[in-house]
Amino acid sequence: MIKLFKKELALNIPIPLYLFWVLGAMILIPNYPVIVGVGYTIMQIFVYLQTSSSYLSQEFSSTLPVKRSDIVSSNTLVIAMFQVVNVAISLLLMPVAQLLYPSGNLAGMDANFTFIGVALICLAGFNSLFIPNYFKTGYKFGKPVVLGLVAFVVIYGVCETLLQVSPTLKSIFEGYQSTTIVWRIVIMVVGIAIYVVATIFANKRAVKNFEKVNL
Repeated sequence: MIKLFKKELALNIPIPLYLFWVLGAMILIPNYPVIVGVGYTIMQIFVYLQTSSSYLSQEFSSTLPVKRSDIVSSNTLVIAMFQVVNVAISLLLMPVAQLLYPSGNLAGMDANFTFIGVALICLAGFNSLFIPNYFKTGYKFGKPVVLGLVAFVVIYGVCETLLQVSPTLKSIFEGYQSTTIVWRIVIMVVGIAIYVVATIFANKRAVKNFEKVNL
């Protein structure tokens, strides 16, 4: 699987595609929806799949003496790499963002640990729908990306709405105050757990789907 992953890095990811990670720094834009930078990972994945499809990558990999499960896992690993690095950049830049707008974000969720957790939950929703549906064929990615995007937007919309309409939740999970930081860290840890579990299960479902595909 690692060799297939290296093949993906070498052949199917154009160097400019790594520049999408810079968009994780959009968290530094004052009074701007912090989720937008993370959302660009979906575009990054879309471009990656376009490149992979144009090179007939899955068809080529299927001719190699490798397990189909390894083909799926190598693609899932690339997708997870795109997502995790983007979120990690947002996490690293979060203290700077808090210095830039210490009174909070007027355009939605604040740049804090709650946001990191919610972002990962949104990505978990994307992966849960996108990865298994994509590997029903291994090359048709338009509809799976749309399904994943809908899950991403809906999950974020629900989380954002709950924070805005509930003063109690807002006082606990928004802002940068140290008195409630434990709760924000809890949300981040929960988000990490949900992301890891959801992505693993999505990969397992994708393997079952791809085993049935005749390339």
